[in-house]
Amino acid sequence: MKMYRLAALAVFACAATAPLHATDTPVVSGQARFTVLTPRVIRMEYSPNAQFEDAPSLVFATRGDAPDVKARVDHEKGWLVIRTGVLTLRYREGSGAFTADNLGIASKTTKPAIDWHPGLKEAANLGGTARTLDQVDGERHASDNSLLDLGDGLISRDGWHLVDDTGSFVLGNEKLPWVHRRACQDCTDYTFFGYGHDYTAALGDFALVAGREPLPPRYAFGYWWSRYWNYSDDELRDLVAHFNRYGIPLDVLVIDMDWHRTDGLSWVHPKKDINGQSMGWTGYTWNRSLFPEPGRLLRWLGEQGLKTTLNLHPASGILPHEDAYKDFMAALKADPAKPLPFEAADATYMAAYFSTVLDPLHAMGVSFWWLDWQQWKESKAMPGLSNTWWLNHVFFTHMQEQGDKRALIYHRWGGLGNHRYQVGFSGDSIISWGSLAFQPRFTATASNVLYGYWSHDLGGHTFRDESDPATRRIDPELYIRWMQFGAWSPIMRTHTTKNPNLTKEPWRFAPAQFDALRDTVLTRYTFLPYTYTMGRKAYDTGISLVRPMYYGWPDSDEAYKAVGEYMFGDDLLVSPVTAAGDVNGFTVHETWLPPGSWFDTTNGSVVKGGRMFGGRYRLDEVPVFMRAGAIVPTSTDPSVSVAHDRGARTLRVYPGGNGKAELYEDAGDDESYRTDAFARTALSSEWSKHALRVKIAPRAGSYPGMPASRQWSVDVVGSAMPVSIIVDGVALGRSDDAKPGAWRLIGKDLTLHVTLPEHGYDTAQVVEVTWPANAPDVNGLTGQMRDVREAVAWLKAHWDDVNGVPDEVSLAAQADLLIDYHPERFAEEVAAFRKRYAQLDKALELGGVPADMRATFRARLDASR
Repeated sequence: MKMYRLAALAVFACAATAPLHATDTPVVSGQARFTVLTPRVIRMEYSPNAQFEDAPSLVFATRGDAPDVKARVDHEKGWLVIRTGVLTLRYREGSGAFTADNLGIASKTTKPAIDWHPGLKEAANLGGTARTLDQVDGERHASDNSLLDLGDGLISRDGWHLVDDTGSFVLGNEKLPWVHRRACQDCTDYTFFGYGHDYTAALGDFALVAGREPLPPRYAFGYWWSRYWNYSDDELRDLVAHFNRYGIPLDVLVIDMDWHRTDGLSWVHPKKDINGQSMGWTGYTWNRSLFPEPGRLLRWLGEQGLKTTLNLHPASGILPHEDAYKDFMAALKADPAKPLPFEAADATYMAAYFSTVLDPLHAMGVSFWWLDWQQWKESKAMPGLSNTWWLNHVFFTHMQEQGDKRALIYHRWGGLGNHRYQVGFSGDSIISWGSLAFQPRFTATASNVLYGYWSHDLGGHTFRDESDPATRRIDPELYIRWMQFGAWSPIMRTHTTKNPNLTKEPWRFAPAQFDALRDTVLTRYTFLPYTYTMGRKAYDTGISLVRPMYYGWPDSDEAYKAVGEYMFGDDLLVSPVTAAGDVNGFTVHETWLPPGSWFDTTNGSVVKGGRMFGGRYRLDEVPVFMRAGAIVPTSTDPSVSVAHDRGARTLRVYPGGNGKAELYEDAGDDESYRTDAFARTALSSEWSKHALRVKIAPRAGSYPGMPASRQWSVDVVGSAMPVSIIVDGVALGRSDDAKPGAWRLIGKDLTLHVTLPEHGYDTAQVVEVTWPANAPDVNGLTGQMRDVREAVAWLKAHWDDVNGVPDEVSLAAQADLLIDYHPERFAEEVAAFRKRYAQLDKALELGGVPADMRATFRARLDASR
């Protein structure tokens, strides 16, 4: 590991002092050492014997790789002064350990200005994350009603943050970097971040000096099925068959602890193992009564395109009843009569653990591990070392060393620096509306420590009081809303405790509820290309997929109050519904829309931001707002899993302004994305008064297995009927199907769908759409048509008059179909609908509909949007 350096120092003339020239060493002043890592980040060390630590710490694992930074170093009247482009550090030379009197960092260029000294407390830290949501109900622990502590994040409204790395463990230089104690445990080691309200710059700096946020394999962005249940081989095959039968894509199958034997362990103690832990959780030998031939099952699951993970509780170690026991003890040259306690800090123990126990299971077909550590917090061999933190590092790094697949683990948050080991398992949250309402905030706030891939038990894990029969049934509305949040989460995974009443398979619900659940999963897959692209951006920049509103609007107080909503990547604002609806099936919900224009996907309209935006949402509706003019890459066929994806992509172009974006792609499941094995396709849209130009640029870059051509489509959202569509200079014709080289306007949501001719990657494709000068304004029209359809369906179900629904009302409910039937009469059909819409009340009255039903009908039109 090279020395951390203050490199390429800018040398400025100074009449009173001699500036330090560029050097490969940090700035040392007596027993103090200062290293400028970025213009906003300075490391400050104090050692009584001037022996400083150069090894990477568990938190700052990559600071030695920081690029050259320009800074000026002066000695002014007994003070060492280091000036970067942002910060000025002053230290009284020879004055000893750091105090408020001899050390300070200031900046007048940041907003707010910075004036820090040791001992100064942050007043407005924006929080980090917590190890687990086990038995958390909303934001409080169920046991004592205390608030869940999210700890400190890297960003604060104060504009600065100090990470105290004093006494932390460091990594050695072995092939598998191992943990060591520092030579000097009491030496001060501070890293100061000064950024004002440029929060994203601070996160990017942290990624630079602490390691990037890894991109999970592409399959991890699909749907995960998990349930604590003693599934058997045939039951898992039936489960997969049901997902296929109902057209619900699935990419990851999680098999909980019952995959291994949990009985027959009384040879040590009937209840405790040699570590004093509860027995039965740890196991590595297949339960052959459930899985007679596990290799055949894993092979079959792989043939279905599924990745499989198994649950591990390693605390009890490898015990004599395990199939791998003899090989494990032989690898350690240990006496098989004396079982060894588990110890993750022992490199020899862990090497044997992997080579003789886990690697053979991996070779059998296990894709990655669900590491469910719930036992003692610290290593027994190395007190102070978090077992959770270190296990994450060891498991993830071991998978990287295997070299064949992209590293992925599934575990709990271990502390700062654990962002390098995705994915997080948030644990056993209480099933309640409060828990659902808290999870958007919890997920977004974790981005403040770069922990961008929390995976929650969607639908909640367990009831607060499992003994109460009244609470042992799942609430379909709560589950659907939780799944909707999950579709717009980093990882979409259902899970539940071992309760026969908590069955979350979509096909077990009523038809309308099933439709909502299936559509939610399809929504996840529709936007997966965009989600994966934003995952790459998190790796490049440190800005996570799910991020708080104040990243983009740090000077708006409203952004800090909007804790129930978040940005999902660059262009999507998601505001999940987290409260129960009324008797009519609507939930009143408010969203803070930032300044600018936003496209309301629920209502099909461009709306102005800088205000609170209220609406009433049906069970199948989610408040998602696109940045006006956004161009979003999506999957053309969302009904297939990642494993079966053929690569056809549809660009969704939203009205309201010009847009720029990109589609990121790589091989999907290897580590070469970290170097240069990936491709990017630049996308742009340009609107004029009656026209739109969409450009798909030539692909830049390459990766193994990359196809030579692609079937693109373009969906222009909220469109009137065009007069012409030209692709690469060739006019396309209208068609009622989606064949290449044709287009159609879909009446139900007024989406103009253009299927482009299949095209090579090496040249651009340009789509030009022109509308008539007198095209009708369709802003909000899709929402109005939907509201009428829904209101008429309600009327039919609640009014038993033999005369039925009045003619003009019935026709208004079929406006989308009339547009499909007569596209050449688009303007006339829109005008007819609007006339009928304006006269609905009168038509209902003339049709004999009672006043109370007319009032309810009108209310169901949701005019409050």
